[in-house]
Amino acid sequence: MRIFVTGATGFIGAHFVERALAEGHEVVGLYRSESPRQRETIEQLRAHGAQLRRGDILKPESFVDALKGVDCVCHFAAAFRESGADETFFERMNVKGTATVAEAAAAAGVRRFVHCGTAGIYGQRVVGTIDEKTPIKPWNSYERSKLAADEQVREIAGAAGMEYVILRPTAVYGPRDERLVKLFRSVEKGRFPLFGAGAGRRHMIYVVDLADAFLRACTSPSAVNRELIIAGPKAVPLHEMLQTIAHVANRPGFGPRLPLKPMLALAAVVEDTCKVLKINPPIYRRRMDFYLNDAAFDSRQAQRLLGWQPKVDLAEGFAATLHSLRQEKTPASLVQACMVGMSLLALYATDP
Repeated sequence: MRIFVTGATGFIGAHFVERALAEGHEVVGLYRSESPRQRETIEQLRAHGAQLRRGDILKPESFVDALKGVDCVCHFAAAFRESGADETFFERMNVKGTATVAEAAAAAGVRRFVHCGTAGIYGQRVVGTIDEKTPIKPWNSYERSKLAADEQVREIAGAAGMEYVILRPTAVYGPRDERLVKLFRSVEKGRFPLFGAGAGRRHMIYVVDLADAFLRACTSPSAVNRELIIAGPKAVPLHEMLQTIAHVANRPGFGPRLPLKPMLALAAVVEDTCKVLKINPPIYRRRMDFYLNDAAFDSRQAQRLLGWQPKVDLAEGFAATLHSLRQEKTPASLVQACMVGMSLLALYATDP
């Protein structure tokens, strides 16, 4: 099978490309930028047989010729919670970008379009267990744009007679995930602050398990025109998740525990001040969502329709992630997050 992958050098995209190549598929990948880390990924993927090109999902002329003979498109490219980004930015990158790729795929006669959505659209704090029938309640610009992108996929694919599958993963983690580097580094040092009780549930999915789900979505007949939640084996309270990381890091604890309300107030003040000064805030309201989220998910429908099972539990996945971080040539330094006012608490705040 010939698969076209957007965001091919990103965290999820690169793992998917590796998985598809290992199964003998032909992969044509699109990437936008070439940071030092991405250049290394590009070289590694090319060495394994991936055909990669630089392009822009908003500029179809940069990739339409690569869609010739493609059986399936897997669309991972997206803007993800950039600080200071407004509604227009997410609309352009996630909604218009998705529509541009879907339209190009339909025009090229691609059989199936597999889109990476997000389970976050069901809400930040939800009582009980979320499944595909749970009311949708997006709570920020990113979530709203991803939901609108899902609708674009349904409309464009439906009009063209192109099959689609929308997978909605929960929080993704694993080797090479830059978003969680600071969390792992600070827990490893016993310096990660837990604000509040940490009772909110976290339902994470290991990136290799997720890549397997996406590969199955490329071919599964029963998944056609479905939207499916992809989640790991189980949800755990935040404090248990942090303690599990500490355990695999051979630390007795993850760090100090402090009240949540003062930190919420501080984040608001810092964000508003930095907005006036026109600089990126080191800490902001959305960063504190990490301490407020509470959600668990049911992925049994995806397991049934895709013939898929999440295989990696948190202890195993966290151990693999930490091992990968330790193998890096230049370990990420611990960044002191709240540089203005955080000294009042004498802690390091990280952005999971």
